[in-house]
Amino acid sequence: MANTQLSDATHILAYIALHQNDDLKSERIASSLNTDPTMVRRLMGKMRKAGLLVSTRGIAKPELACQPDHISLRDIFVAVSTRRDLLSVDRDTSQTCPVGSVIPTVMSGYYREIQSSAEGRMAKITLQDVINDIELLQAT
Repeated sequence: MANTQLSDATHILAYIALHQNDDLKSERIASSLNTDPTMVRRLMGKMRKAGLLVSTRGIAKPELACQPDHISLRDIFVAVSTRRDLLSVDRDTSQTCPVGSVIPTVMSGYYREIQSSAEGRMAKITLQDVINDIELLQAT
């Protein structure tokens, strides 16, 4: 199953940025994600800990800790991902097979390149880019 934490966390931050003057209770944000408020609060807690979000307990007014153009998808990814690897190598292969004995090493090298490339690209995409695209699509 695919991990949706990056998408959900980005959704939460964009929602907060676009609804600054609205009631921002976790229940309302959760309804936008079609999920439960507990998941929203858990992700918001991770983003608060990472310095991306500022909130006060008991007050439904979370705010971005900095401008959206200073928050990258990589920042969000690092904040919410419990497992940073995008891809996982199957290491349970036959050590007596000529392919099985070396494929984990071979694939690990390629996966490191893919991870580095993906994180490099994520670092260049900001929350502001996401917000701009949301607003563009809403206007059409």
